[in-house]
Amino acid sequence: MKRRICFLLVLMALLSCFSVNAFAVESVFEHSKTVNEGQRVENVFLYGEDGIISGFVTDDVVVINGNLNLTSTARVNGAVFLLGGELTQEPGAQVRKGFFHINLTNKNLNSLLLGVGAFGLIELAKMFLALLILLISLASLFVFKNRVKKAKLMLQSNTQKVGLMGLFATIGLGLIFAALTVTIWGIPVAVLLGLILLILLSVGLGALSSIIGELLLKSFDWGQKPYYQVLIGSLFLVAFLNFPALGILWGILVFIFATGALAASLLPGKVNSDA
Repeated sequence: MKRRICFLLVLMALLSCFSVNAFAVESVFEHSKTVNEGQRVENVFLYGEDGIISGFVTDDVVVINGNLNLTSTARVNGAVFLLGGELTQEPGAQVRKGFFHINLTNKNLNSLLLGVGAFGLIELAKMFLALLILLISLASLFVFKNRVKKAKLMLQSNTQKVGLMGLFATIGLGLIFAALTVTIWGIPVAVLLGLILLILLSVGLGALSSIIGELLLKSFDWGQKPYYQVLIGSLFLVAFLNFPALGILWGILVFIFATGALAASLLPGKVNSDA
């Protein structure tokens, strides 16, 4: 249940950022908001719209800022999550794992609740991202020490080349992930590749953090230690991500150069620091 509630809260944040009216797995609805009797779907997600379920749902039903009607033939094998709307359940309707229903009986209050929840989740996501960047940057000094040194030298001596490598690699990765997420079997592969990329990307983030930290701490004797450089540099990277508009552009640039630094560290041969 805790896992489902967390999933619901994350969904609230995403839906607050994007204008989404209705969505169902495998596009069963096709812009309709009804699961007809005899129809079978995997999940149901509705935002700002009402839903009528007369068929079978194999997992969960989520309705945010909308009403939900479960007719007598409705069968929900998972749970029903309803935020900011009215629930109508006819006799005979079955929900296997129960209900999670919040309704403040006032649309303004409901919208306020969703807005505050979305804002809180966004802030928590920022904190998690900051902590993640900090930890994987520091971890790279222990796990990929030589790779980080090589990536740092490449960034310092061939910044333009590393940036182009990162740009092309980012475009290529985007196309690969887009192709994988089209099919059901490709989604687990995409998740696995994403985790591997996240681990390897620590090389590029460590190199970027080290360069920035070295520049910021060049006037301090203790600032010449790699750990302090990566720590201060990663905090600098994270700080700029919090800017409303420029933070997105900064994040894209960081990802591109971190990816390029990772690609450069995987190239054969040694790098001449005087190049």
